[in-house]
Parts: sequence; structure tokens; C-alpha cells
Amino acid sequence: MLALVLAFAINAGSQCSAVERLAGLCSVTNTGTTVEVGATRPGGGTDGTDATDATDDAPPADPLLRTPAGCGGLRGEGCYSVEVVREPAMSDLASFAPAPLALGDEPGGVGLVGMPVNFVVDAHGHEQTGTLFDLPVAVRFTPEAVLFSYGDGATRTAADGGRSWGELGLASFSATSTSHAYSARGSYTASAAVRYSASVDFGRGPVAVPGWLEIPTGTSEVRVFEVRTALVDRTCIEDPAASGC
Repeated sequence: MLALVLAFAINAGSQCSAVERLAGLCSVTNTGTTVEVGATRPGGGTDGTDATDATDDAPPADPLLRTPAGCGGLRGEGCYSVEVVREPAMSDLASFAPAPLALGDEPGGVGLVGMPVNFVVDAHGHEQTGTLFDLPVAVRFTPEAVLFSYGDGATRTAADGGRSWGELGLASFSATSTSHAYSARGSYTASAAVRYSASVDFGRGPVAVPGWLEIPTGTSEVRVFEVRTALVDRTCIEDPAASGC
């Protein structure tokens, strides 16, 4: 108990203020010549015991605030154990990461020299719940870009994973935002990586996590052929010995 005793000559109107009386912070003894003002620490009586029941006016439950037993009674004040959650890094979210996606190509494993081959990654948002730092959390990943590597040294960063020719309403071998035209025949291994941003929500709203997470896709093998044309009088079936047959 913290106590303070003051002795002084009393004037006719000397007394504790109305606020102090209502708050129960002082008791007044008037001896006629002196006044003793006894003050105790809020939350305790003059004998060191709690002035009110510990459960009175207790604050609402909060997953990040822990109130130990015996705290929190008098006029809304209390003692708290505050659990500080450190800022998550991308490395903390490994167990929540999206699975690798497939890399598709059109017209399907083949291409022609100088003609676009269309590559598509079905990138979409991914959300998962679990426990992080011993607290329940929801983690959301949002695709922000797709990085394409076409296997011949050429690369491209696209805003999304692209769409098929059919979805775009385009004819085969049309150029798209994710397509690539090979300049020489041969076999190529194309690949891509989806770049995600992330946010975490501990029940108080989403908070962005600094940085990016790049998840590689599967690969796609493309065989590129060269097409040669010639004007002939008859087809090779009609004249197997003709030029180009």
C-alpha cells in the first residue's frame, strides 16, 4: 500500500475535492485543528487488499491482451500482460505458400519458326488459415506478375498468367501478352514463376507482409519446326519426284 499523510492548519472550507471523494481516493479526519488526508494507490484498500472484486469492469477479451488473475477491477483500470506480435516476414509464411502451378502452351508442345506460341499460367489468389507465432491467422497470397522464361534466352514479365486463344477470341498463332515467337527450329524448355504479394490477418484486419514470394511453375517442352513452301504444278502425291517431295 502507498500512503501519504499531510498535516496542516485547517481553514473553514478545507476538504477533499468532490472528484477525489467520488473516486474514493481519500478519507478525511477533522480534529478541529488539523486534517489528515489518507491516500491509497487505486485498486487497493488501506489494508493492502483489493477494494473491489477482480472481475468488476473487466475489459473485453482480446486474443493479443492477456489479463492475469486478480487484475482489472477498480473503475476500469487493470494490469495487463501485452503479447507483442513481431512483424512476419515472407520466410515465416513458407508453410502457407501456394502450390506450384502448371505451365501450358498452345498449340500443344509444338511451334513454328517465326509464329507465336501462346503460354498460359492459371494464376489466382490463394488463402489458408493456420497458426503463426502461436496465434490463429489467415494468410492470403495475391498474384502480382508472372515471369516467363522461354528457353531460348528470351524472358517476359506479364501482369498475369495470360489466357488461351479461345478465351481471347483469337485465331491460332496470334500474338498475346504472354506468347513468344522462336527464331530457330529446335527443342526448348520453357518455364515461369508466379510472383505473389502476401498479407496476414490475426483477427484485426489484413496487414501486408513486405517483399514478394516467387513460386516456380512446371516446365513445358516445345519442339519448333521450320515450314518451307514452294510453288509446284502438282502435289507430291501426283508427282512424287517433284521438287520438295
